[in-house]
Amino acid sequence: MTWIALGLLAGLVLGTYDFLTKLALKEKTVLEVVLWSSVLGALIWTPFFFLPAAWAGTLQPMGLYPAALTRAEQLALLPKSAMMVVTWILSYYSVKSLPLSISAGVRASGPLWTALGAIVFLSEQLNWWQWMGLAVSMGSYYLFSLIGQKEGIRFQRNGWVLCMLAATLLSSANALYDKHILATLQLDLAAVQAYSAIQRGGMALLLLPWVIGAMECRSLLSRNWAVPAIAAAYILAEFIYLTAVQTEGALISVISVLRRTNLVMVFALSALFFAERFIRQKMLAISGVLVGIVLTIVH
Repeated sequence: MTWIALGLLAGLVLGTYDFLTKLALKEKTVLEVVLWSSVLGALIWTPFFFLPAAWAGTLQPMGLYPAALTRAEQLALLPKSAMMVVTWILSYYSVKSLPLSISAGVRASGPLWTALGAIVFLSEQLNWWQWMGLAVSMGSYYLFSLIGQKEGIRFQRNGWVLCMLAATLLSSANALYDKHILATLQLDLAAVQAYSAIQRGGMALLLLPWVIGAMECRSLLSRNWAVPAIAAAYILAEFIYLTAVQTEGALISVISVLRRTNLVMVFALSALFFAERFIRQKMLAISGVLVGIVLTIVH
């Protein structure tokens, strides 16, 4: 299925995004990274509002020609934009303070919350293979908590773990809301992404009083190149993900699991560049995630 392939691809791009986030946070503060990445993301979409009408026939099928939204439709996007900005703030604090493989492991519990929400609020139905896949995935995520204890991280008491858990719950709520605005409200895919990016950029500017003293632009094109790369990677991952969500027959609960392939990318990059510990144990947990993904896509 097309939406399954798109869900997997979105996960790989998200893995790159997670790695870039860790790099960016090595020198920049959390609020500064959120501000810059949000504003740059808005700038990426801004030119698409001014494309000639003659290009609409070519770009609309590709999801690159934002339709005009009414004021009511733009207001409907505000909860999505606000949830995303708050999610970034919470998750970035966690990524900055925890080993990347651990913070990503906590974030990987998202499919459970999304699946439960999809079943309760969207009446989605999973078959036995998919239920088994979710169960295997959740068991693998639990292994990450045990590995974290070996690294001195008590999941129940660590504030940064709790930040990531809160970010994960918000992200799951946002995923369900994505399904609502695309499937129920039937808003244009490109418009959802473009207007939401503009809204996020505006909201992030509210952080300016807290970061104005530390801000400087020149390093974004040199040693802090990861910051603009974050904006581009997220825009691309969001485009692929929302295209999958909008595909006929797509199950948001399954797509949420497929996106967790980012964990594989995060693990590989963490092992190569950050010299993280307990590689073998983490490989076992990731193998469980992969098995869960395979079971989830079986019909």
